Formats: sequence, C-alpha cells, structure tokens
Amino acid sequence: MQIALHNQAELPALAKQILGDQPRIVALTGPLGAGKTTLTQELGKHLGVRERITSPSFGLQHIYPAHHAAYDTLVHVDCYRLENPDRELPALDLAHWLQQPKALIVIEWAERIKNFLSDKKVMWVTLSVVGDQNRRITVR
Repeated sequence: MQIALHNQAELPALAKQILGDQPRIVALTGPLGAGKTTLTQELGKHLGVRERITSPSFGLQHIYPAHHAAYDTLVHVDCYRLENPDRELPALDLAHWLQQPKALIVIEWAERIKNFLSDKKVMWVTLSVVGDQNRRITVR
C-alpha cells in the first residue's frame, strides 16, 4: 500500500491506519529527516503515551507506558548507531518484548537488523522524501 502525505496534519490518519492492523513490530525505514521519529511520536499519541517521545539514537531504546486497549507498552528502538548488530542487539532484549502480548515495538533504521527480523511478522513502513513537506509512505 502506498500513501502520499502532503503535510504533518495527515499523520494522525496514517498512525491510526497502522495501529488498526494491531502490529507487534513496526519497522521504519527511510533517509535522515524522512519523519521516522515524528511518525513514532504520532503512534505514541494514539497509544496514550503521556511522556514526550524523543529519538533514542544515543541510548538505542526508550520504553514508554501506553494507555490503549491493545497496547500497554511502546518500545522505541533506533538502530542507526549500531556498529555490530549481532553483538549489540541482545542488549536491547527485544526477545523479551516480543513475548509481551501488549507491547508495540517500533524500530527506526530497521533495515540494519533485517536478519533479526527475518523470521518475525513485521509491518515494514518506508518513508520517502518527495519535497519539503511531502512524503510517500509504503506499508507492507
């Protein structure tokens, strides 16, 4: 599915559509500045996350309590700074979060851990920049 976004005001509808499928893992890909963290913030709003969602680039992972019928936790992961995913990924304990039935795991730069995700059910969301405000979103 492809979606054209013309401005940030259209993000709530996209977030609602993504959450409507009740994914366990949302893998975000796209260049710097495409809106991966902004989309995660919007997903968090729909999940009732009360804290300010920030990019976990340096800490690699932030965990937020959610207040939603389908989710009680938002696990926000950023793989951009992983130097050796095979060695560093276990520290994030994603296996634990995958066992939590009401956890949503959102992974920025998910292509960096494609091997880890290969045997899991993942909603891949690719954000492409097509102008200052315009984005093309591909969901598969």
